[in-house]
Amino acid sequence: MDRPRLVAVGDALADIVVAVRPGACEALGVAPGTAAFRDRAALEAAVARLADGPVAATAGGSAANTCVAFAASGGHASLLTASMTDDLARAIGADLAARGVRVPLPPGGDGATGRCLVLLLPDGERAFLIWQGEPGRLRVLRDGVAAHFARSRPCDAVLFEGYLLAADEGLEVGRAAMAYASAVGAARILALSDRRLVLEHRQRFDAVLAAGVDVVLGNGAEFAAVTGRATADDAAADLARRGVLAVVTLGSRGAIVHGPAGRHLMTGEEIVAAPSALGAGDAFAGGFLYGLLSGEEHPVCLALGTGRARAVLKVRQARAPVRGPTGGQALMTRTDDIP
Repeated sequence: MDRPRLVAVGDALADIVVAVRPGACEALGVAPGTAAFRDRAALEAAVARLADGPVAATAGGSAANTCVAFAASGGHASLLTASMTDDLARAIGADLAARGVRVPLPPGGDGATGRCLVLLLPDGERAFLIWQGEPGRLRVLRDGVAAHFARSRPCDAVLFEGYLLAADEGLEVGRAAMAYASAVGAARILALSDRRLVLEHRQRFDAVLAAGVDVVLGNGAEFAAVTGRATADDAAADLARRGVLAVVTLGSRGAIVHGPAGRHLMTGEEIVAAPSALGAGDAFAGGFLYGLLSGEEHPVCLALGTGRARAVLKVRQARAPVRGPTGGQALMTRTDDIP
């Protein structure tokens, strides 16, 4: 059987992980377990305020992390992202290449690469402050997505990262990505990304769903936000009635998949205790989608997703270590190295 092919659309970011004390997230205006968007100056000020010394940045980004897990599972993964021309973008590209992920769009954006400040609490919970990058990157990405699919490259699924819906231009990219996926007969996948983002931009998420989506990925809070249902199970069932395969992660309680064919559960007994859940949901998505696009039954897909999440739960980075040009090492080491 041919290896399944996934194309993901999203931002490739630099993750800056900083351990913080309880209350630090709220002081910066973001609740644990959620993300907030900042401009570049505000994010860099937060890094300088929290870092006692050198900081490290590693390659990140939700869609990119899912591609890494998909490739590690044995699939072909490509990330469509608006790469900048700075050193940080080149380092991220090298990291992805080392992990078997193609980045087919040529660098074309001027300015700095976006980044995510990860606030890591003692209990392993985290919050995110995100500067997504230069505003013009979405125009570059829209044009790049159109050019990529105009070449009629075959794929089995197209995943759209919900974080892009923080801007109106991201909705244009999402609608276009889903339309191209439909045109080439690929499954259309929406990653919800963040509860707060869904609540603030519910109309944009509804517009992508209305354009046609086959699979929705997210955690219980994100599913409740996008459907208005009280529980994750009710939210998943609601989407299943619309013909959507709903894949819901429930943290230590496990994960469920609910679709037209029924409901399956992976219990929390399969989840290990961990110092950080950073990137575990993205890794789960990569493993699950590999199974799904390989034709496996849903319980097998859940087990594959859980296995990929488990590998990430053992480390404080969003991806499991790998040998390669960056080898999982820091891309930056000091606050004044941030370009």
